[in-house]
Amino acid sequence: MSHQDKKSLIGQADDRLQKMTNAGVGRSKHQDKIDGIDHKYIYTWKTYQTYMKHCCYFVQWCKEKYGCKTLKQCRQYVPEWIESRRSLSASTQKLEVAALSKLYRCRHSRGQKPFKDVETDTRRRADIKRSRGDAVRDKHFSERNNADLVTFCRCTGLRRAELQDLRYDDFRLAAPDGSAGPGLYVHRSTKGGRVRRINFVGSKDEIALCCDIMSKGNGLAKVWGKVHSGADIHSYRADYATKVYQMYARPVATLKHDEIYYCRGDRKGTWLDKKAMLVASKALGHNRISIIASNYLRL
Repeated sequence: MSHQDKKSLIGQADDRLQKMTNAGVGRSKHQDKIDGIDHKYIYTWKTYQTYMKHCCYFVQWCKEKYGCKTLKQCRQYVPEWIESRRSLSASTQKLEVAALSKLYRCRHSRGQKPFKDVETDTRRRADIKRSRGDAVRDKHFSERNNADLVTFCRCTGLRRAELQDLRYDDFRLAAPDGSAGPGLYVHRSTKGGRVRRINFVGSKDEIALCCDIMSKGNGLAKVWGKVHSGADIHSYRADYATKVYQMYARPVATLKHDEIYYCRGDRKGTWLDKKAMLVASKALGHNRISIIASNYLRL
């Protein structure tokens, strides 16, 4: 048995994932996908933490049920493990497959299975529960008492991490030539390290409020800091994405076939403007328009 295998299963998994993350942070994930080597790296420490949690579930199960002592011994039980997780949402099942594919350095891409005989449920928009209806945590957060924060979120579409790390220096005034309105340069705590310039989107009063908030301080002081866990940030991002889409959407009847996004599943029959969807997607820090259609647009 090698020195590495003398570690506990959790230690072995942690050692492997940490090495992949140390090597991956700062690399271009986009370029690695093109080169076909993205399965060798993990690109953010947050992703490492998420994958490590789910890998721990798996190796602990292997140890308790089959007495496994090495990651190699555990691998044969991946299909059985994923099958035992059928009670979880399709998204969680796919997350666990993604975590294990990193652990075993398997290619995991659309149309290519990382493990033989491993199937997961299909994601369905109708099954998504997040930010649909009232949640228990909502009772501990008053939108009325936090009206400025809620308005700011709905006018910027920032993620929670981006919001908490926002500094007054990130404020951007409207461009003199009218090419950009007042908004933010979002470059801290972004997903995948991607930066973006966004405009405040809302009524004149809402935009004025956002400008006033960003003008109250200066330098690297944080604007909001820790944000209450009860704030439904995803819902506010959906409101923002919908407003951005509506600003740029063209009448579908005037578009060519390849300019139209045809929704499927429970939204079958809904047609959207691909160009406006891409603008909204990039404003949120995403690249794929399918994400906007399935998770954000409220039309």
